[in-house]
Amino acid sequence: MRKINKKYTSITALFLMMFALSFAQDEYIVNHSKFMQKTNPSYFGLNSLNKTGVLYNQMKLNEFDKMDNKYVFGALSFDNLDFSLGLDVNSFKIQNTGLTINLANLSYVYKLQFDNDLYFLPAVTLGFGSQSVNPENLIFEDQLNTATGFINTESIDPLAPVISNVNYLDLGASFLLHSDRFMAGLTLKHLNKPNTSYNKEVPFEKPIQISLQGGYEFDLNPYERRYLPRYSYLFAYGSFTKFGDATLIYLSQDFQLGEFSVGLSQQAASLNTFALNNVGVSIGLAVENFDFGILYNFPFQSPGAVFSPSIFELFVTFDFSIYRRNRRGQYNRLQTDNYY
Repeated sequence: MRKINKKYTSITALFLMMFALSFAQDEYIVNHSKFMQKTNPSYFGLNSLNKTGVLYNQMKLNEFDKMDNKYVFGALSFDNLDFSLGLDVNSFKIQNTGLTINLANLSYVYKLQFDNDLYFLPAVTLGFGSQSVNPENLIFEDQLNTATGFINTESIDPLAPVISNVNYLDLGASFLLHSDRFMAGLTLKHLNKPNTSYNKEVPFEKPIQISLQGGYEFDLNPYERRYLPRYSYLFAYGSFTKFGDATLIYLSQDFQLGEFSVGLSQQAASLNTFALNNVGVSIGLAVENFDFGILYNFPFQSPGAVFSPSIFELFVTFDFSIYRRNRRGQYNRLQTDNYY
């Protein structure tokens, strides 16, 4: 029996660790507070918005490889029927391995009003996932010729022929309770525990992911003082996510100063140890119905801590709700004036 070398084993472990944690981070999107529907699909129905947007980010894995992530979403409100539909699609690829993952989710969000300024948004989500990896881009131990320095083009490693593409359905549920000042939410993902193993002989069921979210919005200029723009807000947001053995805590503080915004984010994660693993800085600009933004994630890597890459992120969203055109300048996040 041939023994797999330690280098290959450690690379594989790092690879699996990174992806397990990344899925718990809502499919690699860093700016959770701007794209809360990734953490909680009920957000698609907030304030009966009709909205669309795109996002691109790039994750640097090492000096030789990177991962590109493309994300698009749309939300449409059916006001007369008290529900919204949300659709989002993610596609990401690691160049050197040929690893490609595509995810598409359709969410149905129902709207209930508890009192004049308290709304409850339960949702169900149906998703489809497709994952593929090109074995020809992988190098196994028996392909390495240490005497000549050449790499053989073929492998007889027993793992090579069992690597295959993966397609699966994914079920989820969520709710969001909010007013024009606070929000609280719960999300359950992978309720059907889909099999996402690349190894045809060894199944791997994705564990149920549980996430709690909370946020509060502060009016920084309630008396319209001149030292701040008229519409100035601080949105403080946090989430706690449990995914198998991994735990993630995400915090953000977004300052909206008129049409400009500045944000900070912090993320801590644990697998075997718990540590702060990255800090992000973002800036944004609102122009009419458009929002533009950019974010950079600074990694923190401690010995034995979770793998943490640097991430660069760009996004633009467009809000085609009628109320947004009629109420330009009000950029607070938790609005409720468009429900009925």
